Amino acid sequence: MIAFLDQSLSNLRPALALTVLFPVALLIASEALAAATRRNSIFTGLLRTLRNFVIPALALLIFVRLVLELPDSHIATRLSQTAFYLLLLFAILGVINDVVFGKSSPDINSWRSRVPKLFRDLVRALIVALGAMFIYSWVWGGEVKGAVAALGVGSIVIGLALQEPLGNIVSGLMLLFERPLNVGDWIHAQGVIGKVIEINWRSVHIESPTRELLIVPNVSLYKGAFSNLSRPTTVRTEVIEIGFSYDDPPNRVKEVMLDLLISSPGVLADPSPRVTTANYADFSITYRLIFSVATQENLGPTRDAIMTRLWYVVRREGLNIPFPIAMEYGPGESPSTPPPAPEALLKSHPRFRPALSADPENPPRTIEFAAGETIQRPGSGFHGFALVLRGTAALLSKDASGQLVRIGEIGPGECFGDQLTAGAASHDVGVDAVTDVVIMLFSNASIDQLLQRSPNLATEIGDAIESRRRTAQAARHRH
Repeated sequence: MIAFLDQSLSNLRPALALTVLFPVALLIASEALAAATRRNSIFTGLLRTLRNFVIPALALLIFVRLVLELPDSHIATRLSQTAFYLLLLFAILGVINDVVFGKSSPDINSWRSRVPKLFRDLVRALIVALGAMFIYSWVWGGEVKGAVAALGVGSIVIGLALQEPLGNIVSGLMLLFERPLNVGDWIHAQGVIGKVIEINWRSVHIESPTRELLIVPNVSLYKGAFSNLSRPTTVRTEVIEIGFSYDDPPNRVKEVMLDLLISSPGVLADPSPRVTTANYADFSITYRLIFSVATQENLGPTRDAIMTRLWYVVRREGLNIPFPIAMEYGPGESPSTPPPAPEALLKSHPRFRPALSADPENPPRTIEFAAGETIQRPGSGFHGFALVLRGTAALLSKDASGQLVRIGEIGPGECFGDQLTAGAASHDVGVDAVTDVVIMLFSNASIDQLLQRSPNLATEIGDAIESRRRTAQAARHRH
């Protein structure tokens, strides 16, 4: 009877200890996990694994060994030991991975960023396999040589059954060793240009500019051809072909197009953009606009800016992009809507109508600018007198550090340009189009006659010029 009581007490003590310590351990692990999550600690994954898996597995092992007092040779004891040791191995590997790679450097050239995920997975799988063999030998009493032999035979069988998936894995390893691409590179594969966002055991994941995900098997990339657009440098060079009329002198076209490239945002100065005469086609002379951008991501916006501004520049400079087809028009039809007469454009600004006939040899011209284009640069004159008919433009000047700052805004009915005829000229103010801007450009002679006839208008223009001059002067002394 006493022996039975002693046996019961010996089982009761570990049972009570387990009943108390197991919830306490879970509580401590949960609090530590919450604190690590708030601090974004690298040990968050380890604490979560300990709370959810390792501590329960350890409690199960203690229960089997000390409470139930099952022998080491019992199947339940071996299973609980195997589960605990494997989970502990996974926890250790997880904390090593988090410490080494958990906070990857933002520098894509750092050694952490250059270690592919596939390589880390292979190392982890190898360590797990070795750990599993030692656990098998220690817990189950098996021979490591036998386990290796069984693993080899099993590998042959699995390899024959899974030739294609294993081919992707081997191809992934070849890509890993040769390193023709990395995560973050832009590549051209399978007819798609996109950014590599993941390289795993089976495939490479490519995200296209339209947010589509292309999954390319590793074996396709290894056996086929693809272009890495991020090597040997991230600089990308683009070519745009455009045709102009045979009536437009090539040197004039090349000069205008080169100025367009130089003034477009995103175009690199080195390598410098250039324009070449490419071909004499059926309807036009073909020119190539060659420019470079810093990265593939910049190519789309830069190309869009160039193609958008191209229409305004061509129209402004009097060049002609011919239609590549023949058009037939019936009676009363015309190929395009004629532009409105200057009198109609000045309907909202009747005070400027007398200037239309003041200088017959230099009639006013209507000029259009695209949003974002520079109309007048600070420090350079704008030949003529410009009246804004439509749109909004920003007035710019340089501060004490030489940086351009916005000092005002003008809209329909306001003027800028070569103000020598109005007195108090100032070329310190630049003008940039905020929206599409349409201006009417008058000659100085026509405006001079207009201002002589209308002293009130001359006073208004003079006051506006003086106000801009003072604002620009204040900006130059601003820090």
